[in-house]
Amino acid sequence: MAKYLGQGTMIPGHIEQTQVDSQWKTWSIGCDVHLRTVFVAVLIPDYAQGQIQRFAVKYATDYHSLQTMKHWLLDFKRQYGDTTFVIESTSTYHRPVVHALQDEFAPIIVNPALVGQTKKKADKYDAALLAYHGLTGVWSPTFLLCGRQHDLTVVSRRFIKASQAVTRGTNAIGTRLLDANLLLPREIQMKSASARAIVQAIADGVTSPVEAVNQATYYANHHDIPERRTTYLRLCEALTVLPEVSVSTRHVLQALLKDIAHWERQCLLYHHWMQELLAVLTLAYPDGRHLSGCDIIALLKTIPGVGRRYGEVFLAEAGLDVVTRFGNARTVEAFAGFDPSKTYSADKVLSSSSRKGNKFLHTTAIQIAQGILQHGKRQNPLAIWGRAYQARLGGTTDAHNQAVAAVGKRIIRISYHIVRTGRPYDGSQYNFTAHQTKVVKQLRQVTTRVYDLVETIQASDVDDTARAIATEAIHAFSSIAGIEGGFTLNATTADEPITALGFKTRTAHVLLNAGISTLSMLWFRLIQGTLPDLKHFGKKSYEDVVTVLVTSKRILKHDTVHKTKQPLQSP
Repeated sequence: MAKYLGQGTMIPGHIEQTQVDSQWKTWSIGCDVHLRTVFVAVLIPDYAQGQIQRFAVKYATDYHSLQTMKHWLLDFKRQYGDTTFVIESTSTYHRPVVHALQDEFAPIIVNPALVGQTKKKADKYDAALLAYHGLTGVWSPTFLLCGRQHDLTVVSRRFIKASQAVTRGTNAIGTRLLDANLLLPREIQMKSASARAIVQAIADGVTSPVEAVNQATYYANHHDIPERRTTYLRLCEALTVLPEVSVSTRHVLQALLKDIAHWERQCLLYHHWMQELLAVLTLAYPDGRHLSGCDIIALLKTIPGVGRRYGEVFLAEAGLDVVTRFGNARTVEAFAGFDPSKTYSADKVLSSSSRKGNKFLHTTAIQIAQGILQHGKRQNPLAIWGRAYQARLGGTTDAHNQAVAAVGKRIIRISYHIVRTGRPYDGSQYNFTAHQTKVVKQLRQVTTRVYDLVETIQASDVDDTARAIATEAIHAFSSIAGIEGGFTLNATTADEPITALGFKTRTAHVLLNAGISTLSMLWFRLIQGTLPDLKHFGKKSYEDVVTVLVTSKRILKHDTVHKTKQPLQSP
């Protein structure tokens, strides 16, 4: 389906012709659904006569009424053939209707904001407008996760909700402790077993700081370890106000601990159910292989910096058969909220922000990308690429956020290809140096142009200003190549023998033994940074060369050139 009828800016007077994926149907169904009722409209066009026959019926949304609606629509199907039904996405109200009809008709679930308004606000007209959109065939059928795949999505989301409830509970405990003037040391994480044991002791009515800290066996034992002994003493100091904690605060802490324990049990239960569903769900590949959800998660874990939980979320939200559902990696990126789309008005770009996409998959990918950028190892190609991307954008906070989104987008793309092929991550299949490849291509073009320019200059007379500009260009290329860029050759300097430059006898002797007989050869070694690598050429010899050349103004220091920012003039 074509996402837009046109892209970019249009040239005045230029006719833009676009092929939009569409197929006008022989009949269509539109459903305007509410909590208790659903209005169904059927449109049967007569394209030869230019007329449309419309039927509209109101049904309740209970099971028996929906089955009656289904049988009424099947009569049209037997007469006019197969078709789709269009329904608005209205929270969860549309789901009973979709479940009742999806076995016989392909569903098209659309955003209500994209439908438009009718000439009069009435449910039957809204249903007819939806049916008319279905006649055009512009909207493609919606892919629905069914059966065990749908169960996996539900269980995964419930696991996320339970995990968030645990986090809210631990945060609430931290807030209550602060209200009671109990500030635990920073290294004591509230989700840790030690912190939980101390809070449980406080909730149970313990008033002795030492007795409460001794509940955290990790710090209560092995005081011979300096770090643990220090933390133990800090904990005792932090709990000196323990006798002043009110009974109400202890009751609240006890209730919060019970809530956390409940949600942790729910997390374990949901995780167990997820493993059972992943073991049953399988995906067949063209070469005859059949991989279960657990096998695919093991493949996704081969992505540097990615763990098992990401694989569970990806398969729960995107599904196992990503090729059938999405078709290409860009669609998966858009589904995950990593596809920036531009909006135009009067040939101006109004915005280029990404759509929200699937919040569960988007959030998980962003969290992983944050961890890769901040804590990824130096050998991690995603971390290397993301940090280089951030540096190119300036290294600011906005640049960091853009780099996180870029890494998350690349993780989604890699995941799609891993699931599509059923093969583990192979870094050689992904281009992490696209920007570098572009720069290298540009440098080659510039180099070719420089060679042509050199031939032109050598064949003609040029003044000292041109030579000074050429010297600046040499320095620029030297800095790109990563070689010594501390000096710039004076435009008026002529090539001379080493013996005529005024070096010390030992320095000149070492240079001549190394095959450096002229100033031009010495200058090349100097800017290349390989001069100290010469045999018997030490620090003093290097300082002698630099001092003589700078004093005689044969070369100029780089900082002097940049202060003036003007071409070197001949004396």
